[in-house]
Amino acid sequence: MIEYRNNPNNNIVEISVEGKITEADFDHVIAQLKADIEKHGKLRILEEIRSFTGIDPIALWKDVRFGFAHVNDFTHAAVVADAKWMRTFAEAVSSVLSVEVKAFEASQIEAARTWLMNI
Repeated sequence: MIEYRNNPNNNIVEISVEGKITEADFDHVIAQLKADIEKHGKLRILEEIRSFTGIDPIALWKDVRFGFAHVNDFTHAAVVADAKWMRTFAEAVSSVLSVEVKAFEASQIEAARTWLMNI
């Protein structure tokens, strides 16, 4: 399941992941992201990974395609997760992409929001 939240007054969006990501979940998020990109241009994103039990293969393929097509539409990403490997992976991606990525533990979600707001 993916939950998507945006604030119409700024370019920050929040995505929360819990459990398995389905193709329908991902299609819904892609539609919302595209609308917010069209409205704001570039986005800042907070991705909160509460739990992750997998992703449908088609959703994974769509995620990769969307990510490559829209990599320049994001300026900053805060990844919030308790799993250390997820935070490490997120920070490693930052060195390869034009997006500045910062990882936070779940208890630091407010710090992640503050970081995105103050950029």
